[in-house]
Amino acid sequence: MFKSLLFFSLFICLFFQISQATTVNVPSATGWPLLLNSTFLATKYDRSDNKLIVIYFTKDDCPPCDVISPLLGPWLTDTQYSGVEFYEVNVSHFLNIPSDYEVSEVSSLPSMKFYKNYEATEDGYIKFLWKSSAPLLMYQDASTFLNANK
Repeated sequence: MFKSLLFFSLFICLFFQISQATTVNVPSATGWPLLLNSTFLATKYDRSDNKLIVIYFTKDDCPPCDVISPLLGPWLTDTQYSGVEFYEVNVSHFLNIPSDYEVSEVSSLPSMKFYKNYEATEDGYIKFLWKSSAPLLMYQDASTFLNANK
């Protein structure tokens, strides 16, 4: 009886540790789907289907990000942007940053990249916005660009 109880306790502890290690609980600042590693990120931007992809780069403890994030959230459910895909990358929780050029070239947060037909463009993206000192201006630029290219 004691052996089976010990075995069961060991199993529960092991299961609890494994499930905690594989679960990532990162809140989205915008409500957009989160991309947590370079594999998921590449499947979103490296396409040639003529669809506009917007990727917002943020991180924890980023005051300018805290200003712009709530403004970006409604774009996801706005019907005028139904043909656009929105994703968020929180670099505080993103895995393997050095191996993904699209993330490693982001040196200022918040930043946004707009992709369409990745292989057909010189830099991969069609617009790259980064104005950490002026997040509201960045929001206006992003909104103008999004409306012109949706």
